[in-house]
Amino acid sequence: MNAKLELKNISFSFGTTHAVNDFSLSVKEGSFTTLLGPSGCGKTTLLRLISGFLQPDSGNILIDGINQAGIDVNERKVGMVFQDYALFPHLSVAQNIAYGLKIQKNLSKNDLHDKITEIAFSLGIEDLLTRNIAQLSGGQQQRVALARALVLKPKILLMDEPLSSLDTKLRTKVREELKEIQQKLKITTVYVTHDQEEALSLSTKIAVID
Repeated sequence: MNAKLELKNISFSFGTTHAVNDFSLSVKEGSFTTLLGPSGCGKTTLLRLISGFLQPDSGNILIDGINQAGIDVNERKVGMVFQDYALFPHLSVAQNIAYGLKIQKNLSKNDLHDKITEIAFSLGIEDLLTRNIAQLSGGQQQRVALARALVLKPKILLMDEPLSSLDTKLRTKVREELKEIQQKLKITTVYVTHDQEEALSLSTKIAVID
């Protein structure tokens, strides 16, 4: 199997509380892998360990076979979509998408415009670029959060229960769109949820966490 991401015997504690205990997982390139389990089982902690926001107490995290120990968050080539999307309400859609690019890369205005337009078109939000975040629906906001993560060309996309704030009808619609986007872009995705139906409808692989 061509593993894009490997977690080998990962353990992590918050003080005396064991959040992750000797966890191992291999994620195939281009797959949609879901971490499924109840609240408090360590799913979000695992995403933060993969992204580099946290460092494991023991074990190794490998991306393309390279150990990520000591590699900074901005250097890991990992995109993150948070549960609340973490969009900036005072910025336009285009400015939100551009945020990561401005931090990480020294791009000309033309290059910046081209990259924003390209990812917006691929996600079907090219007509929303001048709008403020408050003017968008929940589904549109999710696409903006996806665009902000994907415009950086990450090797792995991490998603932390991104549909939890949507109502049932919209959640089903956005779930179908999300699956189409992932298959279209063929990006390796690790997704967190406690919803079994959601996991079964989206995933090529499910890791059930106790």
